[in-house]
Amino acid sequence: MSQMKIGVLIKHVPDTNTRIQLKDGKIDETAIKYVMNPYDEFAVEEAVKTKEKLGTQGVKVEIVGVCLGPKEASKSLRDAFAVGVDRGILILDIERKAADPLAVSSALAQVCRDENFNLILAGKQAVDTDSHAVAQMLAARLKMPYVSVVSKVEIQGVDKLKVERDVEGGVKEIYEIRLPALLTANKGLNKMRLASLSNIRKASQKELKEVALPEVKTGYRVTAWSLPAERGAVKIIEGSPAEQAQKLVQALREEAKVI
Repeated sequence: MSQMKIGVLIKHVPDTNTRIQLKDGKIDETAIKYVMNPYDEFAVEEAVKTKEKLGTQGVKVEIVGVCLGPKEASKSLRDAFAVGVDRGILILDIERKAADPLAVSSALAQVCRDENFNLILAGKQAVDTDSHAVAQMLAARLKMPYVSVVSKVEIQGVDKLKVERDVEGGVKEIYEIRLPALLTANKGLNKMRLASLSNIRKASQKELKEVALPEVKTGYRVTAWSLPAERGAVKIIEGSPAEQAQKLVQALREEAKVI
């Protein structure tokens, strides 16, 4: 029986609906709700769909979720388990030493080499740092072919893929790519399925291995955090057009002092 091993990169990120607050010059973690990076959900679903398709062709597929973060990041791996990921590896970064894409890609590369993945899937970006760089750097470190912003994947056996990627102006590029390879998923590739209650229960029994953060070199450090300045209040000027114009000029002269 043919075999394939798929790695899925998963990041534990703040929910975009969370209001970020600072405490003593740092982000107040207690006020933040964390979730799986939304773009990584597309990667997870594509891995599961690939496993299902190849399974009908007699190919045994294992899906391994790989996450770098604190212990709490295990929640995102468990969420992936509930929809079909087989096991997970959490690279513990309790002190957030791997803060930049170079350091993150270095740590991920060491785990990916050990696992010897045939295919690596990731979201096109993380919604917190928005660097668009980790997957590209990882592919370079692993010397793998790489296609970004993928909107369609057609699996062609255990050694070849046909993929579409979106470019500007509605143009699509089509690639045929041999495995091993790394792809990043764009919105629209799919939608992650909902986990059944029974699969949620089974998720707690799946293997989740914690490994120490490898020695990584980072090129920078965070020295301070700040929030955007609050926007000023909006003043509604009422009256006829002539009255509004007069009041606007008066406000610009006396309140804003710009004329």
